[in-house]
Formats: sequence, C-alpha cells, structure tokens
Amino acid sequence: MLMRHAKSDWSTPGLSDHDRPLNARGCRAAPMMAEFLSEQASQADVILVSSAVRAQQTLEWLREKWSKEAVVWTVPSLYLASPDEITRQIHSLHDSWHRAVVIGHNPGLSVLASQLSGSPIELPTAAVALFSSSATNWCGALTAHRWDLEAVWKPRDLEA
Repeated sequence: MLMRHAKSDWSTPGLSDHDRPLNARGCRAAPMMAEFLSEQASQADVILVSSAVRAQQTLEWLREKWSKEAVVWTVPSLYLASPDEITRQIHSLHDSWHRAVVIGHNPGLSVLASQLSGSPIELPTAAVALFSSSATNWCGALTAHRWDLEAVWKPRDLEA
C-alpha cells in the first residue's frame, strides 16, 4: 500500500515544512481511512513512514485503529522522496513480510503509483493505493514491475 499523509496545517508562520502537523481535516481523514483499511483486512506487517510530523501523526491514527501490530520503520529519506528512493526502501523489506505500507509524500508517491499501475494515479492527502503482486519476494516484484492495482481509496469517496 502506498499512503499519502493526511492533510497538514499551514497556519503557523515560520514552521518548517517537515514539522507541519495535521490540520482538522487531516485529523478526521486519517482515522476514517485507518478504520476503512481495517475493515478491508488491509493491515500491514510492516510500515515504512517518513519522519515528517504529518506522516508520523497519520501513522499514529493507523496504529490506534488497527488490531494488528506492525513493525514500524521511520525512514528520514522518505521525506519528499522520489519514486526511486521509495523503491529502494521497499527493496530492503524482509521477504517474511507480505503486506507493507509506505506513508509518505507527493509527488513521489503518486508518480510511483502511476509507474506501478501503468496509468496515471493522483493520490490526494490520506489516499491509499493498494497493489498486489504474484512475485515471491520484494526484489522480484520491484524489478519485474509485476503489480496489479487492486484499489485506490480516497477520503472524499468514503465520506459520501
């Protein structure tokens, strides 16, 4: 799963981009998405998350709503990461983990989702793109680009 962090707050002048927290909309969307993913049985074995405050807060909502405890790796290089960097981090996953979530930022996540699916995907804040692969390991799945786009879930679609 590729998940973009929930909506962040821009109201504090002088606050660095890395340190921006979630705004009220983000604090509504993140738990809603976490609950929805839990209902879809789409909980992860491992979560790779950017070190940015808004990504860490999105992670906390997932952890609060999910019944399964996942291994969490905070990866500073995922902050505003390119698709290549995100792929490098996924490449490092142990093959005993079958489900992974990357919580990060655009444009990297949307570009990677588009590359994996073969069609344009724009991930708004708190959106999730769910992929599957028949490969037996992460390296094989990434190098062969054998991915099937299962779903894209956006908070606004769940609110309706």
